[in-house]
Amino acid sequence: MRKRFYLWVLFLSGLVLIAYISLTTYKEKTPEWKKHQAEYKELLIRNAKDEDIRKRAREMDIRLQQLYLGELNRIDRCISCHTGVENPLMADEKVPFKKHSGDYLKNHSVERFGCTVCHLGQGRAVNKKEAHGIGRETYWDYPITKLEFIQTSCALCHDLTFLKDKGGEKVVAGERLFRQKGCKGCHKLEGVGGVLGKSLDGIGSQPIAYFPMRYIKGEQTVAQWIREHEEEPRRVVSDSQMRVDVTPEEADFLTTYIMSLRAEEIPKKLRRLTGARLPDEIKDEGEALYKMYCIACHGSGKESVFDDAFKRTIPAITNPSFLRVADDKFIRENIEEGRAGTQMTAWKSAAAGLTEKQIEKIMRYTTKDRPKERPTQFGYSGYKVNVNKGEEIYASRCASCHGEYGEGGIGLNLRNPVVQNADPEMLAKTIRDGRESTLMVSFGSKDGGLNAQGIADVVAYIRTLSKKEYKLH
Repeated sequence: MRKRFYLWVLFLSGLVLIAYISLTTYKEKTPEWKKHQAEYKELLIRNAKDEDIRKRAREMDIRLQQLYLGELNRIDRCISCHTGVENPLMADEKVPFKKHSGDYLKNHSVERFGCTVCHLGQGRAVNKKEAHGIGRETYWDYPITKLEFIQTSCALCHDLTFLKDKGGEKVVAGERLFRQKGCKGCHKLEGVGGVLGKSLDGIGSQPIAYFPMRYIKGEQTVAQWIREHEEEPRRVVSDSQMRVDVTPEEADFLTTYIMSLRAEEIPKKLRRLTGARLPDEIKDEGEALYKMYCIACHGSGKESVFDDAFKRTIPAITNPSFLRVADDKFIRENIEEGRAGTQMTAWKSAAAGLTEKQIEKIMRYTTKDRPKERPTQFGYSGYKVNVNKGEEIYASRCASCHGEYGEGGIGLNLRNPVVQNADPEMLAKTIRDGRESTLMVSFGSKDGGLNAQGIADVVAYIRTLSKKEYKLH
């Protein structure tokens, strides 16, 4: 009985093996590209306008097509299936026989550029599943680029001035939004930018495994990850501090531009770069720089806002009350050195990469609406201060906003070197007068209840905060 059982198992295993070998042989003998080329040949014969073309179509060899692109160090076999990409007779046919849209191939011949330099995907593959690389079962890090994001590849060879009216409108709009939304305030690009977010150099060349897809609602692709992270940063990355407000259309444009930031280097002789800059980039450079590096956090800068992502108040840096008391030296130092213990990075050349000239332009832009009238002098140097008394006042009047140790919270971080090194006269004026459109009230008013001596004592105590030990809980 047992012998009979094993004979049946052996027989059935043999049938499975024969079926598998037959199926594999059939697939090898009839690959996708052969089917497509046979159908393409029939289409050529049917669409031929004269007998000579029809005759040549009948003589067409069905064989694997391959392009060796020496200048790009690539091998493309895409035309084994997409045989009609350059044939005008295929203009009205369906993919993969259809002629390439537009007149792009006029200056981008398939023989010289191939397909994958623009469309990505796996150029050596000879079936759709592996060539396109889309889906969980393909395991390719670099799938084909969807047509909605195809402009990402244009920026490899062409500058934005050229692309703005020649088929690259989405990537140009995305780059403009990237500047105007202040993305470089948190992300470095080519060595310049903030440090709160990751550097975006080469982000468009990162493999799909680089992006955690757990909370992605749509198709799990790199482009979809970037788009959803722009729209709802903390849903995609729970501890993200990104501050951005975009419409679905803006997210689409931004994603197109960010996907264009690829690490791939195209040979110079294939590129068409003029070095020109977009008009809106240079129209008002102070304003352009402010938008590029500051606006994402500070907005217009007129009002201070408590930010849930940062868990602290973002100061009103163009507020008239601030500009009355803060001189250029103080503002420049804030920009250059940043504010320790906050998300405000140091923007000097050695840190975030801005030149002295650029910092000067940002400073001039932020102070352009400084009121002409100046606050009355406080005369701090004329007071004999009592630090212990100042500590008592600070604990009762200031700690609830600025923190027990000056670490910040609703109010600003007072332990920062820029604040600690600030002119005490400026600090005293700020406590006395408060700041309009912020949570900083006037403590020198009747309602504030502090006399000049009390304010001087508080200032003296504030200037000792950096010496007090403070540990994050």
